[in-house]
Amino acid sequence: MELLILLAAKNGQLVTRTEIAERLWEREVFVDTEHGINTAVRKIRLVLRDNPEQPRFVQTVTGRGYRFIGPIVEVRPSPAQNSAAPVDAAAALAPPSAVPTQGPVANRELPGNGKTWYSRNARLLVWLAVLGALTAVAFLIIAIRLDARGWGDRFLNRAARPKISSLAVLPLDNLSGVPGQDYIADGMTDELITMLAKNSTLRIISRTSVMQYKGARRPLP
Repeated sequence: MELLILLAAKNGQLVTRTEIAERLWEREVFVDTEHGINTAVRKIRLVLRDNPEQPRFVQTVTGRGYRFIGPIVEVRPSPAQNSAAPVDAAAALAPPSAVPTQGPVANRELPGNGKTWYSRNARLLVWLAVLGALTAVAFLIIAIRLDARGWGDRFLNRAARPKISSLAVLPLDNLSGVPGQDYIADGMTDELITMLAKNSTLRIISRTSVMQYKGARRPLP
């Protein structure tokens, strides 16, 4: 905005990149002014929908700076008008053909000095945004509580956890350091397999199948 004010105040005169850098940044601030100026000009053109190849507002003077070539109309408020009344900057910078002169938009009068109308609509937008966020959160909580592993997982784009149907008891290790006590570890493995087979609804893998993993150092999968 500072750059746009500077360009418009010059009213068609060339504004050098040095002037722009001095206006936008203090001398004690060390920044990449070349990149900063290019970014600021690009944002101005984006807002004004200006084409750098065929400019209507901001003209580039290669190697020197920029010039504001758009139509500028100075508007002086009458004594009867409130000096604090807001000015429509977009309408002031737009060409005359872009400013509506009739119709519901042009004929609409804002109550007071315009602040009431804008503030009322701003509050309405804020309340609508808050209501939408609360609705989304409530819907998500209900979905998860209804079916934490089914519909809720699909809503969160998350795969449901597989149901465990079988169990294998890997052979226990003899940690005593005495090779002669390996039979104790094997006996405890057999006892665990037997107990689980009697008291579990899962399919328990037999001892013959799991003993091939005795002493094996393989990944769990």
